[in-house]
Amino acid sequence: MRVSVFTPTHHARYLDDCYASLKAQSFPDWEWIVLLNGKATAWSPPQPDPRVRVERSNARARNVGAVKQEACAHATGDILVELDHDDRLMSNALIEIVDAFTSHPSASLVYSDFAQINEDGTANYDRFDQANGWEYAEESVDAQRYLRCHAMAPSPHNVGYIWYAPNHVRSFRRSLYEQVGGYDASLPILDDHDLMIKLFKAGDFVHIPKLLYLQRIHRRNTQSIPETNANIQEQTIELYLEHIEDLALSWAGREGLQSLSLRTATTIGEIDIDERFHVGEIDPRADRLTLADNSVGVLKAVDILQRVPNRAWFLNECHRVLVHGGLLLTDTPSTDGRGAFQDPSHVAFYNENSFMYLTRAELRPTIPELTARLQVSHLRTYYPSDVHEAIDIPYVKANLIAIKDGPRQGGPLFC
Repeated sequence: MRVSVFTPTHHARYLDDCYASLKAQSFPDWEWIVLLNGKATAWSPPQPDPRVRVERSNARARNVGAVKQEACAHATGDILVELDHDDRLMSNALIEIVDAFTSHPSASLVYSDFAQINEDGTANYDRFDQANGWEYAEESVDAQRYLRCHAMAPSPHNVGYIWYAPNHVRSFRRSLYEQVGGYDASLPILDDHDLMIKLFKAGDFVHIPKLLYLQRIHRRNTQSIPETNANIQEQTIELYLEHIEDLALSWAGREGLQSLSLRTATTIGEIDIDERFHVGEIDPRADRLTLADNSVGVLKAVDILQRVPNRAWFLNECHRVLVHGGLLLTDTPSTDGRGAFQDPSHVAFYNENSFMYLTRAELRPTIPELTARLQVSHLRTYYPSDVHEAIDIPYVKANLIAIKDGPRQGGPLFC
């Protein structure tokens, strides 16, 4: 199994450092593709090395997605490994990646824990907000001490947001990379997130719980540019909304879990059937959902919550049947408009604030029967269509994560 490491760059300052980390690898069968994508950028390895291929970019569009796509097109290996032009690999990184792909034939992406370093290569001890689930530990590697960040588990929620998705090292099986269409050449940002979403739909993600990558932090990092960072935050949410259902469905299918769209008998007009889900008929006044414990990966509940008189019963039952990290995807007419109250069949009422009482520990005593532990994956108020907006029927979309015993889901955990 051969490894192709790829590094598009417009700045050669740290390439000697990248190369030194590759020379130190315990796995010998690698090639390094350095794609120079700036007219003034020039670099060659400190000494001749047939494993290093320096190419000049032909991409007219300078979008990062285009240059990464071009870099990968030069690859000849079975595994593609992304190495940013200012970062370093630990000496055991490639052998660990190869072992992970070998041990997991269905893996589409393998990733690891990482640490940050400063511009001069010294350890950086900044932390992401630990209230959002990040965990750290100090660790010595190659006689150097680092602050190792433990990457989060590959659940649909975590992969759905770039904030919690696999960071470096990221490596992909080349056959699946090509199958999903590779990097999107049109993307100036979030090219990695777009690719990870496509790869997660195609196969398993495997986490190596070891420190394999050093990410250099300096003022030229993309996320350090305020305007660019603002676009990243906004478009991350757009990508989440576009793909979260497919991410959950793909994950549930691989895990042998059910994916259900819930229906009740109280429905006016035609039912919009989502053929990606099996239909689950429920009785809002029953004592129990006819589903086994921990048998469901995703429940879709559109126009359901307002028809269930006992919210504690319903949410407890949803929590019971969902696995840890499973998703309850709800859309409900909001009391911020007319839709919540106009239908006589509605027996319960919701807006965004209602979900604080379902997910925050300090407010749970207001619903003493509620035992379900739920975390917010996404919460917003919106109009499903122009028609809904014209007649003032906003909906509240609340995607909730079932929390049981299992890996931490990114974001505030109030339950």
